[in-house]
Amino acid sequence: MATAPKHVRLSDPELAGRYEVVEHRPDGSLVLRPEQERLSDVLRDTEGAVFKDEEFIAYLERVAATEDDLADDNPS
Repeated sequence: MATAPKHVRLSDPELAGRYEVVEHRPDGSLVLRPEQERLSDVLRDTEGAVFKDEEFIAYLERVAATEDDLADDNPS
């Protein structure tokens, strides 16, 4: 019987983002794979946030890794 994949969210500035748990090892450690987030979710999670240097860098990296799901304001 297949089970749904488990997901975790890390908030450490260097690792911030959502991850899928790929493997749970006997020693208790986890093997994680980054999950691609939607840009709208990142914006909603961080709306009004004030970032320090490392946090802002992590935020920009998180935004760069997203799937852009926002509507185009200027359709051609």
